[in-house]
Amino acid sequence: MKKLLISSLVVVSGYSFAHEPYIAPIAYTTEQTQVTVISGYAEEALNSEYALKNAKFEITAPNNTKTTIEPDSKLGSATVFDLKLPEAGTYTVKTSTSYPLKYVQDQKEWKMFFDMPADKAPAKAERDFAIPADLKTKKITPVEITREWTFLTYLSKEKKTPIQASTAPIQVEFLTHPNELKANQAVKIKVSKANQALANANVVIRAKGATDKQGVSLKTAADGSADLVFPKAAEYLIEVSETVDVKQKPSNQFYSIISVSVN
Repeated sequence: MKKLLISSLVVVSGYSFAHEPYIAPIAYTTEQTQVTVISGYAEEALNSEYALKNAKFEITAPNNTKTTIEPDSKLGSATVFDLKLPEAGTYTVKTSTSYPLKYVQDQKEWKMFFDMPADKAPAKAERDFAIPADLKTKKITPVEITREWTFLTYLSKEKKTPIQASTAPIQVEFLTHPNELKANQAVKIKVSKANQALANANVVIRAKGATDKQGVSLKTAADGSADLVFPKAAEYLIEVSETVDVKQKPSNQFYSIISVSVN
């Protein structure tokens, strides 16, 4: 089923496939003095189609010092910059983006709302959002929220060193170093929010090139843990978010999206 393209960057006749942002280096382990980093919006995981404009990237070096990079990339398909690697160890690259969403209650369920004429939208049974024609009242007062994505990646020069806990709203801790992941070997993560274990969180794993439909979904346990298994050596995106109860009034939504390489 198609989804509305939410990104404020991309509007194709108001309706398209879902695009999600990510960030990833071209090499996750290296002995080089610098590495190219790519970010953007992609329908197929890790295959950027639209650049991430005006982003600021926070770099945490192995010695835990932080710097900020504001790329001047002019590409339309991706945002690209060189990450300097002056010392050995593991670097964390982090950025975020957000956009506003509107929700309305339709038949006791809260759905995203788009002010779209009925003749421009798919049939109601084919979409997961509401339009004015769906609602019985002409006076529509949507609830406005913000959806925020934080996306991260890790790359190691010459050796792997410990990484600091994420400061993202949805925190994802790897019990195995993220640059030491192996195919068909379970990797435990722990998910938290405000430093409290986040039970029943959504975890979606997508190999490079996979669409939303092709992702593998699972839930975290009561202690916020989940075991991830990667079926083959490849690059992957790991998306983690809170479960949304469609019966409850919407509040701001947070996602963490992490790119990793599995050997």
